[in-house]
Amino acid sequence: MKKTFWYPVLAIAIVIGTALVAFPAAIQSIAGLAVAQTATKWNNVKDMAFGDAISSGVMMVSPCLFNGTTCDRQRGTITGGALVSQATSGTAFFSVDRANITTSSVNLAFGFTSKKIAVRSSVNNTADLCIDWIGGTAVCPAANTAGDGRLHPGDTYILDDYAQTSLSIIAESGTQTVNIDAWN
Repeated sequence: MKKTFWYPVLAIAIVIGTALVAFPAAIQSIAGLAVAQTATKWNNVKDMAFGDAISSGVMMVSPCLFNGTTCDRQRGTITGGALVSQATSGTAFFSVDRANITTSSVNLAFGFTSKKIAVRSSVNNTADLCIDWIGGTAVCPAANTAGDGRLHPGDTYILDDYAQTSLSIIAESGTQTVNIDAWN
C-alpha cells in the first residue's frame, strides 16, 4: 500500500518540478530580448552582469535629439568616461586678456566663425561688464531694464555651439579686465 501511495506522489512532484525548471527556460528562449546581427541572425541581449568585452548581444541604446523632423542619434566623444562632447571640426583659436575695458564699446573680431566662446571677468573688477553677443555696440542697460548681457566680477560664461565672428564688450564704469577665448 505504501508503494502505491508514494509512486503517484513522486510522479506528481517530478512533473511539477520539471515544469518549474523547464518553463522559465522555454519562455526565455521564446520571448527573451534579442538583437539583430544580420537580417537572419539574432543574438540574445546581455546585460552588465555578463561582464566587459561583450562582442555580441549588445543592444545599441543612444540618446536621440529631435531636429524638428526626425530623431537622430546624439554623437560625440567620451573624455575620461564621464563627459560627452561634440567633436570640433576646425583649428582656429582666438584668445585675448584685456585689462583696459572702459565705458567705450570694444569689438573683438575672432577672424573665423566660432563654435565655442568662454568669457571670464576678473574677480578684481569693481563693476559689471556688458556684452553684445553678436558683435554690435555693447551698452550697459539701466537698472531693471533688459539689454545686453551682464558679467559680474568673477563670473564666467561658456557658450557651446555658438556660431559668431565677434562680440562687443563695455564696462559699466571704470577700467575693468576680461579674458575671452573663442575656438572652433
